[in-house]
Amino acid sequence: MKTQMKEIQKSQVIANKKKELYQQSSQYKSAITSDLNRIKFDLERMGKNFLIIGGCLYAAYKLSKLFTGSTTDEENHGSAQAIVQTRETPEIVLKIKEQITLFLLALAFKKLKEFVKDNSHTSDEQENSTDLN
Repeated sequence: MKTQMKEIQKSQVIANKKKELYQQSSQYKSAITSDLNRIKFDLERMGKNFLIIGGCLYAAYKLSKLFTGSTTDEENHGSAQAIVQTRETPEIVLKIKEQITLFLLALAFKKLKEFVKDNSHTSDEQENSTDLN
């Protein structure tokens, strides 16, 4: 009789341990899932920021090339040689184009800085709200 009672108690202890382990594993699973979701969100946000900043830099580069009027080798590729007539632009026009380009680049840099600052505040707020939960 005592051995049966001991076996019943032992099986109950084992069942309780199993239940406890299943609960812990589900807690770990939900914690890992939330961490993965947060990492995924952060990577998406950083990727978008990278694309926006890269696009702005590319646009600024193209604008600077447009304003300075410099040509590339891409225009000279082909079976027939292109005959390009160049005329000299006055020095003052080049300086004005240079200043316009610098102004636009500074403006783009300022806007990018504001964009990154605004996004970093929203990510900090989101991290704080997830830490509270």
